[in-house]
Order: sequence, then C-alpha cells, then structure tokens
Amino acid sequence: MPLFPHILIFVFGCLLVSACGSEYLDKAEVYRDLEANTFYQTQDDALLAVNAVYTPLQYQGGFRRYPYLLDYMSGDLNITSGGRQLTAYPGFQFNASSQHLIPAKWSSCYTGISRANVVLQRVPQIPFTDEQLRSRILAEAYFLRALYYFELVMHYGGVPIYEQPFDGELGGELFRPGRASLGEVYALIESDLAQAIASLPERYEGADLGRATSGAARAWLGRALLFQEKYGEAAAALRPLVDGEVGDYELVEFVDNFTADNENNAESLFEVQYAGGIGAGFSDGDSPNSAESNWIATALNPGSVRSFANGLPSVEVDNFFRQYPEEDSLRRLYTIARPGDVWGEWDPIAEDPIAAGQWRDRTGDVPSAPFLGVRKGTEGPRPIGFVQSPINLRIMRFAEVLLLFAEAENEANGPTPAAYAAINRVRERAGVEALPEGLTQDAFFARLAAERRLELTFEFKRFFDVVRWMRRAGPVPAFAQPTSMPGFVVGKNEVLPLPEGELVANPNLEQNPNY
Repeated sequence: MPLFPHILIFVFGCLLVSACGSEYLDKAEVYRDLEANTFYQTQDDALLAVNAVYTPLQYQGGFRRYPYLLDYMSGDLNITSGGRQLTAYPGFQFNASSQHLIPAKWSSCYTGISRANVVLQRVPQIPFTDEQLRSRILAEAYFLRALYYFELVMHYGGVPIYEQPFDGELGGELFRPGRASLGEVYALIESDLAQAIASLPERYEGADLGRATSGAARAWLGRALLFQEKYGEAAAALRPLVDGEVGDYELVEFVDNFTADNENNAESLFEVQYAGGIGAGFSDGDSPNSAESNWIATALNPGSVRSFANGLPSVEVDNFFRQYPEEDSLRRLYTIARPGDVWGEWDPIAEDPIAAGQWRDRTGDVPSAPFLGVRKGTEGPRPIGFVQSPINLRIMRFAEVLLLFAEAENEANGPTPAAYAAINRVRERAGVEALPEGLTQDAFFARLAAERRLELTFEFKRFFDVVRWMRRAGPVPAFAQPTSMPGFVVGKNEVLPLPEGELVANPNLEQNPNY
C-alpha cells in the first residue's frame, strides 16, 4: 500500500511502540487506538512518542534486512541459490515495481518522518516539569527526521518533503506534493541536524544508552555536507569529533564493532538496537508479534541450516583484499571468511565442511571462490536462533568519522597533517603502517578510497561512495568507479526508481530518469 496518505491516518491516530535492544525501548508499552488529540498530555506520553520514531530503523526496509541488497548492486556480494527472490538487484535489473528494497526503504523512512513530525508538533504543547527533557526529545525527533531524509535522498534523489502531520481529509493536495530538489532536501537535513546538535547530550548512561547524541548528529551533518561536495564545511563539522572536543570517541578492537558483545561502545556514534528471541522472525512493522532481531546477520551468515547464506563475498572483493596483504591479518579476517580461518571454536575447513554439516552448502555456489563467507556482523556456524540475531547494526562509527574527515580535508585543502593523522589512526588500529609522506592530493584520495573499502566492506557504504565519487574532479581508482559495479548504467542507476505504488497514489511525482 502506498505510504501517503493512507498509512498516516493510522500512524498519527495509533502510536505503535515496539521494543528495541536498548533498555529505553525494552519496556515501551504498545499503544493502539489512541486519538492524537487526547494522547499527548504528559512527559511520559512524549517519551513514548519519540520512542516510536526510532522503531522504523528496525523495519526490514530500514536497517533490519534489505540494506545488504546494496552490496549485490556494488558487486561486493554474489547471490546464492537461497536468494533467488532477490535476483533483480545484482546487475541492476530492478524497476519501479520491484519488491523488497525499493518500496520498503521509502515506506520505512516516511513512517519515521511522519512520527517525527507528530513529536515536533505535539510535544511543545505538553506541560513538562523538566524542560531539558523536552528539548532533548525534540532534538531526538529532529535527528531522526534528518536521518530518514538522508536515507531517502541517497536512495532516490530529490523526494517529497513533509514537515507537518496529516490532519486533513484523505486525498488532500497537502499530501500529494511534487518532488523537492536535492538542495531543498539537504537544506532541511542540515537545519534539522543543527537543531539536534544544539540540544542533544554527548553521551547517555544506563536505560537511555543507544539514543541519538550530539556526536551522532554532528557526524551525519559532516556526511551530508561531504555528499554535497561542501568539503570545507564537512571538515569543520567533523573536526570537533576528530579532535575529541565532542563525545570523546575512540577506536576499539576492530571485531568489537560487529558482534553482540561490546555494543554501544566508545567507537559507536549510532547503532540500530536489536535483540534476539522477541517476536516472530519473519514479522515486520509494529505489532505485539514484531521481531526485534537483525535479519541481515541471518541472511548472510554462512553457518548452519538456521541461517540463509543468501550472499557470499564476490571474487572481486576477495581479490581486492588480497592486494593488501598487510590488512589481511585483521580487517580481512573479520570481514571475509576464507578456507582455514578459525571462527571462535569453529575451524570450517579442518574437516569436509559440508559433510560435517557446519558450513552450509550454499557457500559453494561460486565455483571460482568456494567456501568464502561474510564474517562481518554475522554469528558464525552456531547462530543464536533462526532469524533472531541480536547483533546491533553500527551505522556510524568513529572510524568512518575519521575517514570522512580525512577525505573532506584532503579535497578542501590537500593532504594536510590533519588529514594524514585521521587516516593513520584507522590504519594503526588495523596494524598497518602509516601512509607515506608527500602524497599528492589525488594519490592521497586513492589511498583514502582504498581505506574506506578495507574498513567498511559489508557495511553498505560502497554503492553510495562510488556514486558520489563519479562527480570528483580528479582521477578515481578503478575499484571506485561505476564500471566496477556490474550492470551499472550511468545516468540511471545512481538512484533507485521511485516505487510504482507511490507514483499511482501521487500523480504529482515524477519518476527518476530512464526507469
């Protein structure tokens, strides 16, 4: 069903608040059939309302499942026999009526936006005994609205802007706007993030751990500015994080960013909170039966029959890591599983893996690279439960902040000592030598692009990196060009098509070019 306007009357009339991995959402009550004009009365109501703005992050179209399809598109993943329902995504064969990522990302983001709009309209009218709490709740809503709009603009380009809750008749023109320009959407993102930065705390403790912070808002502002090629502004936005003036972030052990242990750690600026064993694994949305688990971990896990192994590392991405043997000892090990690797207590190749029943036979679907597996963010051969992975998805961590800053600084001012220092902090954690001094701006960029791939593979960043690097004035390495993504068509595949259902529901929308 198209999101606007049909889902809005339900969302605003009925806040369905589901639990998340962090305690601040674990105990959230489920509210149904509450009229918006009678619900927003107390501070507790306001907290429940902003909690509901977080929950679409857990939707399959948010970050729970479908983001890994981007790695099919970028060529980092090969599809297996278990993922044949997803074959539109490898090779960019999808269209406006394709299922999964295309409609689900749109729907999840606009659900989050609509809930944020309600908070921003209603919470200022509620009597509070703690005005600092009111400011924080509003800032959380601003941050989340900006995050959802940034997801939309990356996936679809210019999109309709909704800043008001739906309170009119179905079919009203207010909720049939045309597409805003990229500049207009980014302007709203920047404005929302500025308001979030001003009022969010730097850290949380206890029950509120996992909520949005000023550091997270600043990181998203820097990323949004970088994607607009506002390099000097991006570097300025990120510098307080890099210099430790905001948030006091630091790098932790590399593997601690991808397991159920050490979540919300000192490297994490923001992560989607998950918990296993809650709800039905295949459920989605907000209901008493909705799962709280990370489905990406299950979809890519190469282990037992309780997981899918729907995607395997491509030969190309494995060969990329082989070009950097010094990185092999750490980042490769925790990114791509190869024959002979020991994973916890499991040595998958010590015996015949298929006969031993420990490595699902789909890992042999790529004859030229048998038995490769995605290790980053997955649980290994003995997952906790079928489609019930509890691993939080870290969608912004300090290592990426350092790389974003190094890129912005280099593009704005050349390879300055600050740019070198930032990238070398990431390299030092990986156990590799510092970059050689004296690199040109273009040579530094080439090393930066490689560093992002080594550090962030299977974190669903590369497709967007390649698309934005198409616009770079200087040379771009072959692995960072559109030709490295099989099937990519310049002038078309920089964005997804708008979902067909949205075009039917809103005749004022125009489809992206060439779809």
